[in-house]
Amino acid sequence: MRTERGIVAAVLAVAAAGCALQARAEVSAETNALGDYSRMVVLSNASLKNLRIWSVQRDRSGVYPLNPLGDQNGDQWPFVAENPIDGNKPWVLWSRYTGSGYDIAWSRFVTGSGWTEITWLEDEPSLSGDDLDPSMGFDSGGRAIASWWRNEEGTGRVYLSLFLVTRWMTPYLVSDIDVDSRDPVITVLDDTHFEIEYDTPEGRVVRIVEFLRPTTITDDIDPFGRFAGGNAPSNGDGGGSSSGGSMNR
Repeated sequence: MRTERGIVAAVLAVAAAGCALQARAEVSAETNALGDYSRMVVLSNASLKNLRIWSVQRDRSGVYPLNPLGDQNGDQWPFVAENPIDGNKPWVLWSRYTGSGYDIAWSRFVTGSGWTEITWLEDEPSLSGDDLDPSMGFDSGGRAIASWWRNEEGTGRVYLSLFLVTRWMTPYLVSDIDVDSRDPVITVLDDTHFEIEYDTPEGRVVRIVEFLRPTTITDDIDPFGRFAGGNAPSNGDGGGSSSGGSMNR
């Protein structure tokens, strides 16, 4: 399981090998008696042949499962991050199977409503390869910043996206286009500087991306062109929109 480093409310319970056939698994938010968010619970079985990540284990009041059909769909491990500005309520990113490959899906927990509808980080699926291993952090205002890598014909490339108001920004290429780059971890240094650390054949690389923050950030104004420290736009022109699309892929 990949979770934001330092989250103490996320719990990983791996079943012993002798109990693997029980296929215990779950990704859930829990609330207290007042209905306020309490913690994330992530359970997984230990079977390599019958791995379970998302299947619901518990069914009771105050437990809110996310993506209970994820194992049946073939979805990969979640990345869980709690938003410190929003009562530590969790956001979750993961590689979701589309029927032909993997794109990044996301949801967040809202008190009184439960999980938001599962949507894609990008409106249009990536035709160049699978999107894998997302990582996420938050700035001082609680805005989410995500990073992941895309397998483009055998070459990994690391991307970054910023959450706007209801959707995600056009993906921004962080890594060198001709260097195989994978498994990023993002650290938000401050509201204008993001550290992305990732693997290359020559070893682990750390890159700082600077965000020339505009006065306001809205869904209608994609701040793609205000980033420095990465490389070319993911779609060749820096245009387009992202996030919130239908899950039917």
